Amino acid sequence: MKRPSFLNLPKPIVACILSERTIADAVATIKNGEFEGAPAFAVHMEALGKANLTDENLLRIIQATKRPVMMLHYRPNPCPFTEEERVELLLRCAKHGAAAIDFTADTFDPSPMEFSAKPDAVDKQRRAIDQAHALGAEVVMSSHIYEPRTCEQVLEQMKAVEKRGVDFAKIVTITDTEEDFLEAVKTTLALRREMKIPFIHLCGGKFGLAHRFLSPKLGNAVTFCVSRYTECFTTIQPHLTNMLTVLDKNPWHIDLYE
Repeated sequence: MKRPSFLNLPKPIVACILSERTIADAVATIKNGEFEGAPAFAVHMEALGKANLTDENLLRIIQATKRPVMMLHYRPNPCPFTEEERVELLLRCAKHGAAAIDFTADTFDPSPMEFSAKPDAVDKQRRAIDQAHALGAEVVMSSHIYEPRTCEQVLEQMKAVEKRGVDFAKIVTITDTEEDFLEAVKTTLALRREMKIPFIHLCGGKFGLAHRFLSPKLGNAVTFCVSRYTECFTTIQPHLTNMLTVLDKNPWHIDLYE
């Protein structure tokens, strides 16, 4: 059976994110997301715990749907994995049929801004990206920065990530003021003009939700939504059915994917 693909889905992609404590709950959330119309899924593995992340359980999650599944493991504090183990986990997900895996842009060199330009770390990242591609998976490279960033700062970082050979470049920043929000909109449009690969530009903060509903129509390739709110996902995350309705029913006069 051909592996599902994020790259082959119509853009913008609405992915249902989940972070559950048991494999059964993860599978159930995927099934509920399918019922609500999610075209893709993103599974945070941190809450499952190291002992649950066996090959058998990874297969149960990835094979719970025929739609594309992205597997993620961002560093909880404390993190039960070394950097090498975390990469190995993601590569196991690729081996077991994940459509995509997410490497943070500071993989092999943990940094506060989740971005490293150290040559040895970047070389290791490129090798891991090549391994993921050889296993049939697409690769997202992400940074989560808990402060505002200018358009120029975001472009510089995302262009650097693009050169590492990934399929999607992702960055999350903060928009707490009107000025931050306007800069974020400017940034999304600039990324659409400048990036040669699909990009994911998301925001948190007071204006984060407004940006998340607007950005898919400005060029953002993937937006992440929840099928229910939990301790892991608050109302800064759009609700799946709300996002699908807005994108489908709102009479937008712009659509940069057409």
